[in-house]
Amino acid sequence: MWLKRRVSRILKDEGVSGLVRATVAMLQRSVKRIAFVGDLYIYRYPVPLTDVHIPVPCIDGVEVHVVKSERDIDALVQEGYEDPRLVMVSTATRLSAGAVAICAFVNKEFAYVGWVALSDVAKRTFDRYPYHVDFEAGEGCTGAAWTAPRFRGAGLYSYVFGHELRFLRDAGRVVCCNAIGPGNVASQRGQARYGAQLCAVGRMYKFLAWHRWVERLAEGPCPSTAPG
Repeated sequence: MWLKRRVSRILKDEGVSGLVRATVAMLQRSVKRIAFVGDLYIYRYPVPLTDVHIPVPCIDGVEVHVVKSERDIDALVQEGYEDPRLVMVSTATRLSAGAVAICAFVNKEFAYVGWVALSDVAKRTFDRYPYHVDFEAGEGCTGAAWTAPRFRGAGLYSYVFGHELRFLRDAGRVVCCNAIGPGNVASQRGQARYGAQLCAVGRMYKFLAWHRWVERLAEGPCPSTAPG
């Protein structure tokens, strides 16, 4: 049922070419579960006061909602908002483990989600890379940002990520941690406006059940956002 609804939504929003892209992306994710070698930029930096840095998105009708449970989703659906569970099959699993979804809706259509974890159990539902996050010492983790294809380029990442940092701050967290692939320049730029700083570059080697994780220290802004 979920797959049928997902295919219908993609065809409606993006057409056949969008369905092909989504299928290719799904196959790539499946291959990565079997064998993968890749680098990640590991961020660790103080949670800033975000209000003055949050940009205005380039689209009207945007609302941000903090979703902590399926009951929160049920309440939104009762008010006419699209159900994120019909778009992302992992939503219920992540919420049940304590992860928090910071969702953006455009005219009540589900447009963006970024995830926040305040525990290792919650982190593992959306980020399994084994870099250290010291949750007991006031650190929090963000990740697994997703934007609906037809809303990409509207500045939703930078806008909603500011709300994710605000949530961390309001939850008493003082450090934000996450991992971003070198090719994900949009996310790197979105975090740069909030003073994001690297602490390491990690490399994952994976084949079937075997994996190895190696980190080397790094500091400063992400190399992908450096001038020149």
